[in-house]
Amino acid sequence: MMTQKLAWLRISGCLMALFILSFSLASCTKNIDLSNDPKQKKVALIMKEGQGDYWNTVKMGAEAAAKEFNVLLTVSAPRNGGDNQEQINLIQQAFNQVKPEALVLAVSESEAMSAAIDRSGFLHTPVISIDSQIKSPKVKSFIGANNVDAGKKAGEKLIELTGETSQIGIIGVVQGASNSDQREKGLLDVIKQHPDVEIAARENGNSDPKLAAELTNKMIAAHPQINGIVALNEASSVGVAMEIQRLGLAGKVKVIGFDSSPEGLEFLQDGVIQAMIIQNPFSMGYLGVKYAAEAIDGKAIPSQFDTGTKIIDLENMFWSENQKLLFPFVK
Repeated sequence: MMTQKLAWLRISGCLMALFILSFSLASCTKNIDLSNDPKQKKVALIMKEGQGDYWNTVKMGAEAAAKEFNVLLTVSAPRNGGDNQEQINLIQQAFNQVKPEALVLAVSESEAMSAAIDRSGFLHTPVISIDSQIKSPKVKSFIGANNVDAGKKAGEKLIELTGETSQIGIIGVVQGASNSDQREKGLLDVIKQHPDVEIAARENGNSDPKLAAELTNKMIAAHPQINGIVALNEASSVGVAMEIQRLGLAGKVKVIGFDSSPEGLEFLQDGVIQAMIIQNPFSMGYLGVKYAAEAIDGKAIPSQFDTGTKIIDLENMFWSENQKLLFPFVK
């Protein structure tokens, strides 16, 4: 029975990957609907990255809400994923070209973006932040996961697997990336409660699987006693797993990752990754546009909405409620 389930998951993962590939090829950095319906509300979604399963799912949720709430949605992202200055330029470009009545932002570096929003000219345009919090009085609502709690879940699961006496590595994203910083804070809060668990090494993978793999190799070479690694985003999770598998350390070095790319799920079912902390990017995109439309209409919206996180491992990944999170593209 388990073999059949694994085979089914592999097929589903392949279908998802093919769907995402065709979806990505059909999309460009800017996706502008030129409809002239005067009743449509204009909303601009500006993401921190335009590629990857996570961001394609955010976009899918946003587009679903746009259809439901009669929104003219424009979507853009830096061509260089995570480029903060390009995000700022895209905001200005959106106002010059389509004059949105609300902004939905998923930012790379919250402090710089907060300053840019505060000094910008769109004084009366509501801003909804998704995925990453922005500290600005112009932000009407934040929609995303509690990343400190997500980091705690990762730490607790890793120590459950490695034991009370262990040495671990951490592969983050980039200094100043608020989500990664908050996840690391939650992780460190858990580790502090276990005095015999030592952080042997910490590196930043810059959302690059190849770099994360190289850093994992360096980490293991310098600290061969490491028996667990936490990777704090999707790209780093894939990179760490690639190198752990290449080194023949699958199962010996426990890996906790984030998010649910097809590659990550493959590594999970093959026992290279032991658990993944899953978010709900579809809901982030959907609620971001929904709340933007409601804010344009002057309706009250929640100041914060926690979309939640969940630990997925080989034991529970086949549960029906978890399949909806893992395969949002598969009906």
